[in-house]
Amino acid sequence: MSDIRSRLVEATFQEVYSKGYAGASLASILKTANAKKGSMYHYFSSKKEMVLVMIEEKIRFRVEQNWIELENCEKDILNLLIKIIKQSANRDFTKGCPLGNLLQECSCEDKDFSDILNEIFSNWSALFEQTLEKAYEVGEINQINFKDSALFLISSIEGALLVSKQSGSSREFDICMKQLELYLLSFKKSSS
Repeated sequence: MSDIRSRLVEATFQEVYSKGYAGASLASILKTANAKKGSMYHYFSSKKEMVLVMIEEKIRFRVEQNWIELENCEKDILNLLIKIIKQSANRDFTKGCPLGNLLQECSCEDKDFSDILNEIFSNWSALFEQTLEKAYEVGEINQINFKDSALFLISSIEGALLVSKQSGSSREFDICMKQLELYLLSFKKSSS
């Protein structure tokens, strides 16, 4: 991947994350990437295409990396899930969630955005569903509705990030994640 293309994708991520898709300025992206408009058109046909590539390469990657440990975990699955959910070190509580922000802004406006954003969301939900099912299979938790619980987990995380974005503080996120931890712990099998 060329250096200019990489800079354009990164600058697009920063611009869209800060200002949203509608508010993102092509001039600002080009300035941040230290690139000319002709260079951009060498790699992307439009701002929209550049944003779609950014979603694929940056946002999908971020979501997958946040939860990758769950894929190979074979024991203490529930504890690992709780640990990752409660992490707030890599979160920006003034900007919210890049995926959540774009889902709110773009998923109803354009089929291309809707398709890629919904696919990322669905993959995340499927990973949570598989994680909970694996925790059940190894005897860590009781039988639950894995699909509904996965949706609830993601909705809770995204909602907590939205509320924290409003306040610009991690306080609300931390409170919500503590409640989510209690919810998850309620699934644990009691040791007899």
